[in-house]
Amino acid sequence: MGEELVVQPLVSIVTPSFQQGRWLEDNLRSVEGQSYPRIEHIVADGGSTDGSVEVLRRHDRPGLTWTSEVDEGQSDAINRAFGRSRGEIIGWLNSDDAYFGPDVVQMAVEVFRREPDVAVVYGHAVLVNADGLVLQTLWVPPFSRSLLRLHDYIIQPAAFVRRSMVGSVLVDPSYDFTMDYELFLRLARGHRFQRIDRIIAIDRHHPARKSYTMPETSRMDHARLAGSYGIADGGASRVARKTWKILSRIAGASLIPGALSEPTAFETIRDGRLALARRQLITPRARMDRSPATGGRRRG
Repeated sequence: MGEELVVQPLVSIVTPSFQQGRWLEDNLRSVEGQSYPRIEHIVADGGSTDGSVEVLRRHDRPGLTWTSEVDEGQSDAINRAFGRSRGEIIGWLNSDDAYFGPDVVQMAVEVFRREPDVAVVYGHAVLVNADGLVLQTLWVPPFSRSLLRLHDYIIQPAAFVRRSMVGSVLVDPSYDFTMDYELFLRLARGHRFQRIDRIIAIDRHHPARKSYTMPETSRMDHARLAGSYGIADGGASRVARKTWKILSRIAGASLIPGALSEPTAFETIRDGRLALARRQLITPRARMDRSPATGGRRRG
């Protein structure tokens, strides 16, 4: 008998997009540059007028499907893209984010193949500024349900989910800010999560991100999650979250060599080990550079 044919599962990357044409190029290239051969990329643009459509037209290719039409917000756009997808494995990559290296989808697929009861595969990430400067590494621990109820430590662009574990919609459309946290809390109730100890994606740090423009929406969404999923609250929990953030920063220092040396699938700027270590261990997130980077840095 001949060797058994291994069918490679289709991976669907869903991307909600609105007025973020500046970073959409990095997003598209990071998917196009993946070594894994069976990927479809579905972009749901909300009718952008900032050149996003022109970027999408330039990248028109087999495997990319996109629409540009008015929607009801980010959650609606995510679910529209998910509804048009066909993959067994789903990645969710917002238009201002990107995959870090060219082999991250392959790594996720290998875990799903090896462990058929796993619902979510996730990994580390790096924080980058508007121009792609690596500001900080974002370390995540092996999965813990109790820690997830304390803090949303899973970084959404660095996570993949098994379609069969999700249902007919990917995210709850009633959430405008914490739809990713709700998804992970919902799946954590009865499913396994598996961490990949590698940098998977980037998280873009810029003034237009929702954490700065929608603080009241964030508070309301978190209050709803607290009631629905038993998220820890109160003074002791706030101290525990603060302690966790400090410890995760220290643990993230172990990712600095990879953040500076591994090949990337997007246009990145890396300014050296000492500068990155200083930001990692000392600089508060609120004082991280959210403006375009200046010269004198190495592009990777």
